[in-house]
Amino acid sequence: MKGSVLIFCSLLLPFSANAGRITMSNPDQSTMENGRTLCVYSNSIYTFTYITKSKHCPYSKSFNTADSE
Repeated sequence: MKGSVLIFCSLLLPFSANAGRITMSNPDQSTMENGRTLCVYSNSIYTFTYITKSKHCPYSKSFNTADSE
């Protein structure tokens, strides 16, 4: 019994390590006056903005949920 509880608890550890992180995809993209690209990742709960020097936004990106706007 103790062994199965220990195994169960050790399986939960990886899930708590990613708490507070979210991966979002398919951003809205626009070019700013300075030539940089503004990427807006949003869903019904979170909105994140990311500015890059590249011409294209990454299709998916991970964010810390505490940094949401």
